Amino acid sequence: MTDAEDPAGRLRDEQIARRKREEALPERLLRRVLEGMGSVVDRRLGRTVEPKSGLTTSKLIERMKKLIDERVRDEGAKGRIAPHHLTLKVEWGTHSEAPPEILHDLKNEVLAAAIDHINDHRYRTLAPVTVEAEVDIFTTGISVDPTFGEFEEDLRRQDEEMRAAKAGVPIPGAAPPMPDIQVIARITLQHGTREIPLIFKPGGRRLNVGRASDNDLTLNDASVSKIHAALLMTAEGTLLVADTGSTNGTYINGRRIAYGESRAIEDGDVIGFGDVEVRLRKSE
Repeated sequence: MTDAEDPAGRLRDEQIARRKREEALPERLLRRVLEGMGSVVDRRLGRTVEPKSGLTTSKLIERMKKLIDERVRDEGAKGRIAPHHLTLKVEWGTHSEAPPEILHDLKNEVLAAAIDHINDHRYRTLAPVTVEAEVDIFTTGISVDPTFGEFEEDLRRQDEEMRAAKAGVPIPGAAPPMPDIQVIARITLQHGTREIPLIFKPGGRRLNVGRASDNDLTLNDASVSKIHAALLMTAEGTLLVADTGSTNGTYINGRRIAYGESRAIEDGDVIGFGDVEVRLRKSE
């Protein structure tokens, strides 16, 4: 019997092909971006996707399920509460150049899988399950971050108060937020040197560096792009720098870092944004 005479076999082959296409969404996303950039640029940026080891939707979803399980809260009689807000973090460059329909399909895949997982385990949520995609310069490839969204800060405060009660210490009216850390940026330009204080929240938002006046660190020099780079402090207090697509490059101690790649800044390092040199030190 030929394939044309075997409708069941043809249907099975179509289902297998469709499943393979669905499982390779993130890999196709990255591959289509890189194909448009040219092999020379790919090698310079160090960004390639290997067919056998590339991230697939199934792997991404399995990681998401594991993270959801790890973050589930046992509220006793109220049941087990799962995070409901999923942030799909996509590497800088990949997001801006990715075909919109692939990101849309990927968000729908992640949302459906999260809802099924939460229902299958009889978890509760504090709000409807949602998925958003965002550019993250400090993410490589694609990742999913499950959180409790607008309830995150209240739950953190609740946990700290419970720990304080168990330890036998007075429970504060409100747990203090994670303290900000001031970092002094010493900027060296052709016409002189000046210092500017920068405020970082460990594990918080990134600070933009560039020539435009609305950057957190404005460097008014022709060699600096309008939006040149980004700075971030991890929850552990490590400073990171990443180039966001500048024309004249970002350097650490004279060595240019690749576009879209974040690097740790050590004490004494000289960061170059174009022709401008910056040294960062934590304020005592």
